[in-house]
Amino acid sequence: MEGFYNIDKPSGITSYDVIRHLKKYIRSRKIGHSGNLDPGATGVLVIGVGRATRLLEYITDLEKEYVGTIKLGILTDTLDQDGEILLKKDVPHLTEDAIKRVFETFKGEIEQRPPAYSAIKIKGKRLYELAREGVMVSYKKRTVKIHDLELLSFSNDTIEFRSIVSRGTYLRSLARDIAEKLGTVGIIQKLRRVRIGPFRAENAVKLNDINSDNYLEYLIPIKEGLDFFPSVSLSERASEHFRQGNIVSKAGIIRKDPTASAFSYVRVFDNLGNFIGVGFLKWEGIVPRKVLP
Repeated sequence: MEGFYNIDKPSGITSYDVIRHLKKYIRSRKIGHSGNLDPGATGVLVIGVGRATRLLEYITDLEKEYVGTIKLGILTDTLDQDGEILLKKDVPHLTEDAIKRVFETFKGEIEQRPPAYSAIKIKGKRLYELAREGVMVSYKKRTVKIHDLELLSFSNDTIEFRSIVSRGTYLRSLARDIAEKLGTVGIIQKLRRVRIGPFRAENAVKLNDINSDNYLEYLIPIKEGLDFFPSVSLSERASEHFRQGNIVSKAGIIRKDPTASAFSYVRVFDNLGNFIGVGFLKWEGIVPRKVLP
């Protein structure tokens, strides 16, 4: 059994709780997810099963789209509504233009400091584990990219937004930093991940809808789960070279999607149409990146 699940994670459970639920039905020692979603957040969580776990990194690298609500005037240790209150502060009078001007300053590449409660590891321990032990670590800033940040609506102390971000972006940190630029403090009150690349919330399955009778129906085959990469097909001999981890020359390619261009990832199929891995297309041929035995 191998492939991907596009799960609509409910609020109140961890990403690993989703895996625990699926393990009731899936008989596979290999199962993982494409990127942590906070317990209070909902939405798209892609799960890999079997050999698909080796390919989750390509899904993790895709842009992610969120809709959420920022609560102004309050700051918690977790930067969401589940944490302990650290500070309360007055909220200045807000206008649509003022909020949009602040939003513009966050578009593009920015330096972001991750929350103290996060899944980042330091010396083998995750930051949230250290925080629960009373050790608050201020992790160094890192570069992330905000592809889009749109104001949906606002009131006296809440801002509803939509954002498309790169891998590694923390929306809780973004809420904190937006509030700071508006002259107050703030947290994420609600957050929903509506998309990871082509994996969309409207096509996701509710976790509780999966059971022992239908769990196979929702499994997405590996080749379909990675169809954001163009495909190439190799001759029989070239397929064996690829499976052995060797570079395949252009002469070994018997079919290629028109969208496949040099210096890009491709799904690689053998001459019989079997998916055999992911390669990186160069001028001279295909370099194996992930080979499925």
